[in-house]
Amino acid sequence: MIDSLITIDKDYVLEKLKSLIKLCQETDISSADQPFGGRILAAQQMFDRTEQQYGHNDHFDLSDVMRQANRLWKIMNKINDGDDDAVDRILLDEQVEDFLTNGQKINAIKHYKTTMKTMYDEELSLRECKEYIDLLHAGLVRRGIIN
Repeated sequence: MIDSLITIDKDYVLEKLKSLIKLCQETDISSADQPFGGRILAAQQMFDRTEQQYGHNDHFDLSDVMRQANRLWKIMNKINDGDDDAVDRILLDEQVEDFLTNGQKINAIKHYKTTMKTMYDEELSLRECKEYIDLLHAGLVRRGIIN
């Protein structure tokens, strides 16, 4: 049993979030309907929320901010490397993981099956989809995100 929680230095977290904002700006994938890019905005919001609430609000969840920041960092690096196809797969896995963390395994399987058909024109069997979702689920359990 851990007697005390590990506290992460606020300045350290803010410095990492500044690096994420910079990466988002350097990898600008804005469009006419989103001139500033949704990812830049998301990174800035994480920074602002951390700056304003970390250490001041008991309900602030730093682990959630760090998880979101790591996801965004991975996506932006893939875009920066020119691997746009991998970005779609990362986003799909994140959507499926969101279903799993909310206890919606059947919806995760359905979403994965439907998306694979519509986005990649791959007709997967329910068994193939379930096996993939089970792998993602096991990874979430291994990382301690779900039981």
